This record gives sequence, C-alpha cells and structure tokens, in this order.
Amino acid sequence: MSRKPSIELQKLRKYVMANSSYSLEEKGREIVLRFVPNSPEQMAHFPEGQPVEHLMFGYVEGGRVFFYRFTTISSFGETTTELDGEDDPVMEWLKYI
Repeated sequence: MSRKPSIELQKLRKYVMANSSYSLEEKGREIVLRFVPNSPEQMAHFPEGQPVEHLMFGYVEGGRVFFYRFTTISSFGETTTELDGEDDPVMEWLKYI
C-alpha cells in the first residue's frame, strides 16, 4: 500500500485558522478539508462565473492527516480523484504549508 499525501494535524489546523477560504471538519478519525478559492485571480477562472469548491477527504493517524480523495464541485458537476502515493501532484500544495 502506498503512502498517501499527508500533513501534521496541528499544522493543518493552524493553516485553516489563518486562511478564511478553508474550513476543516473533524469527525473522529475522519477529516474533510473544504476550500473555495476567493482571490480575484482565482475567481476569474471559475466556470460560468460560478464558485468552485474543493473537498479533500482524509483520516488521522499518529497525529498526521492522510488524504485519500480529492473532489471538485463546480457548475460542470463533480469530479473525484482517488489519491495514490504521497507525491500525488493534486496535493503538491501541502509542501508549502
């Protein structure tokens, strides 16, 4: 089994608290990280001018969040990617937190 993209839970909580476009839902070991891009540069690329929501699903193990699924919801519908490998390009942003 390959390792999933991950981040320390405390580090993620701090990042979410400092960035209003993110929210974090914690239910036991399960985590859902939501992000709605809100900068003018990002909003200019919204399909049909409608907001896009990103959801990242993960679980907590040993103080780290391991993400296993990435979903985008837009006016075009919903797309889901199962994350495979800790260097999955979808989750590259984790390295900069």
